[in-house]
Amino acid sequence: MKYLFLALMLSILSFNVLGQNAEPSPLQLDLIQKSDTQYKAGLFFLGGGTALTLTALIIPRNFDFDRGTNNTRVISFLGWTGFLSISTSIPLFLSAGQNARMAARLSLENQAIYQPIPFPSQTRNIPSLSLKIPL
Repeated sequence: MKYLFLALMLSILSFNVLGQNAEPSPLQLDLIQKSDTQYKAGLFFLGGGTALTLTALIIPRNFDFDRGTNNTRVISFLGWTGFLSISTSIPLFLSAGQNARMAARLSLENQAIYQPIPFPSQTRNIPSLSLKIPL
């Protein structure tokens, strides 16, 4: 009987110990990874658009002075592509910030258990996923 009681108490203790996991939730990790990816893509579009726009400003208008040909098509293509690339980076930065804030709101923390009759072997706190909604 003593061995059965001891085995039962050790198994209950092991279940309580294994239940206390404080790692971030998979949703939170996914949001952080998505935010990082969007931020890197935003930097890529911003840098590429800036490089294309500066290239369009640096290219001379007249290509061949003897025939009178010019570079207006190339300049306009590079300028518009750079402008569209820069304007594409803005929503990427905004959504990256929104995902990072959402990941910060979702957190795994210990919440207190309110019981009318507390049991001596049961912990007072349990890990729980909290969601903070700003109003």
